[in-house]
Amino acid sequence: MHHEYYIKYIMKITTVFLDRDGVLNVDKPEYLLSLTDVQIHDDVPAAVKKLTDAGMRIIVVSNQAGIGKGLLDEMDAEMIFQTIIIGVEADGGKIDAYYYCPHTKDDECTCRKPEIGMFMQAVKDHGVLLEESVLVGDGFCDAKAAETLNIPFYLVRRGWGPATKRKCDTAGTPYVSVKDLREAVEKILALKDTTQ
Repeated sequence: MHHEYYIKYIMKITTVFLDRDGVLNVDKPEYLLSLTDVQIHDDVPAAVKKLTDAGMRIIVVSNQAGIGKGLLDEMDAEMIFQTIIIGVEADGGKIDAYYYCPHTKDDECTCRKPEIGMFMQAVKDHGVLLEESVLVGDGFCDAKAAETLNIPFYLVRRGWGPATKRKCDTAGTPYVSVKDLREAVEKILALKDTTQ
């Protein structure tokens, strides 16, 4: 059964949450562990600039279990994140904040997606209004987090996207299918109520 949905009404959007690996940069089969492995998707800098120009707050939320598994330390993870942010902002867009969860599934934390701890921290830190937010991601954990938060989810057909689509269809988890961040941004901006 097909569970893709389409948002047909105008909504005021002020915050766009973005997953990192697979959305902003090429995801590695296991974990992104080295600066030399950072490769920003070609469409991303211009897409992020469009969001920035439209007055959107952009917040990255990312599971980084490689830290908890001891594959890289927090300093290396921070350097990788900073390198990705610099690449993403290359066309003049602005990432307002980023959060990452360093834990593994076994840690049973409240921040690792599909848990919503990182999103709620963003609400606290930046005054985010969830009813004016959307999430773009490629993982089933992103889809489930968006479902819990009751915000629209844009599923990119990159990285884990194809596998996630099958999981969403099986589980009845809603999503809007997009090729990449560029297409997600086009759809998000088409929804934005510019009269408010």
